[in-house]
Amino acid sequence: MGKKMRKALLHLLIVAAVAGSTSCAIPGGVSTAPIAAPTPSTSPQVCRFVEGVPAVTEGCVVVDPEAAMAANELYRQRRALTPDMREHLNSYLEPARKALESLSQPATAIAVVDAFGSVGLTDAVQTDDNGNGVRFGAASPRGGCLFGYVALDGKVDISTGGSIMDGGCLEMPGH
Repeated sequence: MGKKMRKALLHLLIVAAVAGSTSCAIPGGVSTAPIAAPTPSTSPQVCRFVEGVPAVTEGCVVVDPEAAMAANELYRQRRALTPDMREHLNSYLEPARKALESLSQPATAIAVVDAFGSVGLTDAVQTDDNGNGVRFGAASPRGGCLFGYVALDGKVDISTGGSIMDGGCLEMPGH
């Protein structure tokens, strides 16, 4: 591209930029549409719940932050077990404990999954190896879970219970 062409292109870009930035000052560039007047919000206000103080409910949505936080933790709660589910889970409890205790230390997530496989729980075994040991949750075919932790020193903590409300046997790490 020649020197004259570059200069002309630069001039054109400058003119376009100036015209675009000052369009409000150019006659006819100002909008003549009427500006709508602000209208009051019809949304209710948020009012904090205070124990022992009557709530003002007109135009107010009462919010209890502590109750909201408790509701936010519901995903961690375990579902109830039926007697049949509990009996079925208990039949796996001691064999699974022995299989986990027999693992070489420190146990790996793969070894934990294999230990559950050796006692017949192969469908859904979740693990979380955070470097301090392995958390596990193994689902029973009839419902419910064996869940717990294998520490670096080989100590096993294992319990039975229902699946968590989010589904599965373990809540997400970091929750």
